[in-house]
Amino acid sequence: MKNMMKNIVIIIFIMLLFIGCGGGINLIKTDLLKPEKVRLIKVKVTTKEEIINIFGEPLNIIDVDEKEQYFYKDENLKSLWIEFDKDGKVYDYIYSKK
Repeated sequence: MKNMMKNIVIIIFIMLLFIGCGGGINLIKTDLLKPEKVRLIKVKVTTKEEIINIFGEPLNIIDVDEKEQYFYKDENLKSLWIEFDKDGKVYDYIYSKK
């Protein structure tokens, strides 16, 4: 639980950094983060390669606590954080339908 809270705080901090640097964020096309695509993500099943096939290359790749995270954001300000385990499978994800 403590690690999860730490990761959430880190994610929020990074998101705030992106907001402050809004001009530097390259947004991806509007329809990329549709809920039906996000529903394809299965924890402990979906791989990094499958995520890239569904959503394309992430805007950012971040390493936190030895777990790689992909970040996506579209023109409608929807965002998707995906955290992978050491085997390259989805460990957890956060989808914001702003």
